[in-house]
Amino acid sequence: EKMAYKNILVHLDQTSRSAARFDLALDLAKRQQACLSAFYATSMPYLFHGAEMRHREDVQAECAGQACQAGVDFVWVPEIEDLSHPPLVARLNYQSFFADLTMLGQPGADAGPPPAPPKDLPEKMVLTSGRPVLTIPFSGNFQRVGSRVMVAWRSGRASARAVYDALPLLARADVVHLVSFATTKTEREHGEVTLKKLAGFLAQHGVTAVTESRLISGIGFGDAFLYRVAEDGINLLVIGGALPSAPAPMAG
Repeated sequence: EKMAYKNILVHLDQTSRSAARFDLALDLAKRQQACLSAFYATSMPYLFHGAEMRHREDVQAECAGQACQAGVDFVWVPEIEDLSHPPLVARLNYQSFFADLTMLGQPGADAGPPPAPPKDLPEKMVLTSGRPVLTIPFSGNFQRVGSRVMVAWRSGRASARAVYDALPLLARADVVHLVSFATTKTEREHGEVTLKKLAGFLAQHGVTAVTESRLISGIGFGDAFLYRVAEDGINLLVIGGALPSAPAPMAG
């Protein structure tokens, strides 16, 4: 039996990308047969009245209707009064403790002051929540997430944790690429060995994966992975998140 998420949490807000984020979360919850929880929160939680309150109610009604039509169990998570004043990341962290996966949006480059989300919200969530986080990029239109997956592998706790957290997505993917980049021939050979072990581990969970260890020069690891994502039309990047001092999001 394939592993599956039982509860997916999606963060909603007043930004233009919020509705599309809910659509992706609803589609994923339906495919995972999971309950979908929606948490509407902004960087200014004390605006619980007037136009914003009416907007929240409209969003709640719209989301509940879509979930009902899709046959997905739906929960609207209210803001907790006693916890309404801490920063947005703290309130999101708290809600993420009770979900298998949290979906949120990458704030746009033009994100303004509150109530817009802070620009580093995804990074802070990955590093402080202790839970899997799936970040939707601010640019591009996405019909589905998780059918074509790339795992950015670098031996260490962060990558190992990300892979395990993503197993329910990997198990249902059409294609899974396991990719590591190296700057020396020795590093590449080591990468080939560890990727082979990783592929064996995933095979025990019913996941068939293609491995690739590639030499790079004159480019950073982050850019190399992003170029590789574009090459294959990847719609989910699984990557470990760690503090800079630790061995090198779930960002994908």
